[in-house]
Amino acid sequence: MAKNKRTDLDYLYGMSIYHEGKKTLYSPFFSKKAYIINENNISHYTSYIQSYLIAMLVFLVSYILSKKLLLSIVLTILFLGVQIFLFYRNFIKKASFIDDFKKPHRESFIERQAANMDAKACWTVIICCPLLAAFIMLNAYLNHYEGFNFILMVIIALIALAYGVLHLFVLRKIKERQ
Repeated sequence: MAKNKRTDLDYLYGMSIYHEGKKTLYSPFFSKKAYIINENNISHYTSYIQSYLIAMLVFLVSYILSKKLLLSIVLTILFLGVQIFLFYRNFIKKASFIDDFKKPHRESFIERQAANMDAKACWTVIICCPLLAAFIMLNAYLNHYEGFNFILMVIIALIALAYGVLHLFVLRKIKERQ
């Protein structure tokens, strides 16, 4: 491998991933241990992370096929339970670990966004998110959505609104930085 080429380990990011020197570590939220992710066990970790996307697909497909919300939830929970069991069996038990790992301070989402955005882009997000939420709700009203579909549209609209409000704080941080 060339000196300047990054490995797959360099591309791992997430709430529980830490990069210390040449080590990539996985430290669960409430754990004081950090598990070392290396070339040998990266496939187990990435398959575990990808299982959350597959769980959403399991939920959607089972709901579409059966039209029963409870059945879809049970199937999704069973799928996630099996995935978590396999993750602990294949990754956690076999990985090297560091005891009493002190998690370093991370920048918050707001700080990262403020560092990567300018005020104009932030205003665009602030204006577009409520418009998106309004159009989602207008679509739900015009198509006479009911039940689960309507609730899903409300949730998506609320997430869009929350993202816009969050960017008000990002804008404040950008103004403080200037």
